[in-house]
Amino acid sequence: MTPQKTRLACAIASLLLPVAAFAQTTTPDSTDAKQKAVQLGTVAVTSQTADVGYTKNDATAGTKTNTALIDTAQAISVVSAAQLRDQGVLTVQDALRYSAGVRAEAYGVDSRGDDAFLRGTSFSQYLDGLRQYFGGAYARTEPYFLDHIEIVRGPSSVLYGQGTTGGLIALNSKLPQSTPMHEVDVQFGNHARKQIAFDFTGPLDTQGHWSYRLIGVARDAHSQVDYTPDDRKALAPSITWTPDKDTRWTVLTNLQFDRNGSTLNFLPHSGTLLPNPNGPIPANRNTSEPSFDRYNTDQRSVTSLFEHRFNETWKITQNLRYTRDNVDYRALYPNVYSNPENPFLDEAQREVSRYSYVAISKHRRLVADTNAQADFSTGPVHHRVLIGLDAGRSHTDSVQGSGFDATPFDLYAPTYNPNFVGPATARAPSTETRQVGAYVQDQLEWNDHWLATVGLRHDAASTKTEGSDRMKDQATTSRFGLMYKFDNGIVPYVSYTESFQPLDTLDFYNHPYAPLRGKQYEAGVKYQPVGSQSLFTATWYDLREENRLAPDPTNPLNQIQAGRMRTHGVELEGSTRIADHLDLLATYTWTNARPDDGTIVAGLPKNQASVWGVYHVNSADGDGLSFGAGARYIGRNTDETGTLHVPQKTLFDVMAAYDMGPWRISLNIANLTNQIYPASCLARGDCFMGPRRSIVGNVRYRF
Repeated sequence: MTPQKTRLACAIASLLLPVAAFAQTTTPDSTDAKQKAVQLGTVAVTSQTADVGYTKNDATAGTKTNTALIDTAQAISVVSAAQLRDQGVLTVQDALRYSAGVRAEAYGVDSRGDDAFLRGTSFSQYLDGLRQYFGGAYARTEPYFLDHIEIVRGPSSVLYGQGTTGGLIALNSKLPQSTPMHEVDVQFGNHARKQIAFDFTGPLDTQGHWSYRLIGVARDAHSQVDYTPDDRKALAPSITWTPDKDTRWTVLTNLQFDRNGSTLNFLPHSGTLLPNPNGPIPANRNTSEPSFDRYNTDQRSVTSLFEHRFNETWKITQNLRYTRDNVDYRALYPNVYSNPENPFLDEAQREVSRYSYVAISKHRRLVADTNAQADFSTGPVHHRVLIGLDAGRSHTDSVQGSGFDATPFDLYAPTYNPNFVGPATARAPSTETRQVGAYVQDQLEWNDHWLATVGLRHDAASTKTEGSDRMKDQATTSRFGLMYKFDNGIVPYVSYTESFQPLDTLDFYNHPYAPLRGKQYEAGVKYQPVGSQSLFTATWYDLREENRLAPDPTNPLNQIQAGRMRTHGVELEGSTRIADHLDLLATYTWTNARPDDGTIVAGLPKNQASVWGVYHVNSADGDGLSFGAGARYIGRNTDETGTLHVPQKTLFDVMAAYDMGPWRISLNIANLTNQIYPASCLARGDCFMGPRRSIVGNVRYRF
């Protein structure tokens, strides 16, 4: 059998495993066994119950099993449902602001995606245990549809396959509940924001075998950039079947239609970071053509989440999702690249020429992950073994075009052309990405104090661009972790993890690049006082990445894989509840990333810190008034050459809420003092403006 047929057979087998498991549960001889079997693990149940404050005790993303954070030999942050609510997050990017190791909004306000740095580089994004995107433009996830977010810092390829060295962001959907709950939520805010949302869930039958959830959002809003909408219509129905305590099957669908524009305006250094004789360029300036500009996305997806426990030892889990994304992206942006030091056409330094760009894409993705978990003991050692197979396939068709508009565009007093005609477009070569990976992991515990994690994985990945040969890559990755639990709640640990990330581009001579490879050594201490709702983590790590692209000294049009980067850092994070009145979060991050070619990671500060607290006048889980505030310190960052210095800044956020029975009335203000600042600047000539003040009032009614 050929390797391609072998991988296909493995993928088909992974899809058939739930059918076999279901068939076994329905045989007549299995009735007595079902009555005696151990109840399903609490993976889904735990993630859907109300959080106590901001501290969640467990997570699944770090191990793909329901494991306490204190027992996981890796730095993981969890943004709980309570934190999402209190901070009034409007995007996934907003939810990352108060987590250690993360540089949120590294490129300012970008309507095209939730970009951030995780340990000095980009991250991979997962939803319900499955990879969301394989590159290219995409639809942003609606945060109202999420229950909580897990941030796994450091390489995670041993469980997830190809991914960045920085780690992954794991989003977890709201799932159907057996307890009835109905909620209507209305928002009003600046930038003409108007939004209505609803969330209904509960049982469908008296036996409790069926439950449903229906969530919807409709938004009509502008953005901080002139003539740029932020509109959305989204619906997420789901249903769960629980025929017995050992089986659970949830099917979720998502329909989301966004009508947005470009908020990333690629403004020149002069007038943003550097002085301009005309003063600062207005931060709300639209550098495109309102009649032409758009970033519209239509997304349709269906997800299957299946679990079945056979007995006290074995449990099987399978997650599967099919997604269709249509993206219509059209924009103009200033030509700041021809002469970054002086991109202006006139001596007054007001006018620039512009580039135009069009990309109309259709993405199709199918991803599946099937694993079997076994809990057993060998003498004094308890094992939790995970054996799994995942597969993914993505196909993209697109029409693209670009052009150059020499007509002077005044950045200070623009005159827009309602009859602007974009560049000619042509069909681009289609691309297809495939991946199949097999993994095994063992979580060991002995003597009630020692814990270890050992994992191994092998991946086969390929990319096919129409008209060229298929690029194939294979990699084996591993992980090792060791922890010791003291009786007082202190848990020191050490770990080693690896990453693997194929590159889907060719060099100047049409030769494929080798995958990026990463490895990380991490040591830390976690502390959770016995019986408390507090968790404190201190982490040190040393991260190495190889095969980075670097300029070819013999050909300026080519890049070679001579680059390496070492990143090491320290992360401190703590969450606690004090006297049932104060929920508190605090973080500190020190990151030192140094590519060996002498450049600097643009936009990455060495120092960051944050603190957020909410005081509940009566009690944290009861009715009454609550108010809170947060501060985010973002240290100085530079461009790649270290020539341009973006100053440090401290941003403040506040909230107030009043709960009274089924009613909750709240107000959130982000960037309270309305600081106008560049988030980062690149040596190529452009700067990216950070988010301005956001004011959102919210009224929620539950019945």
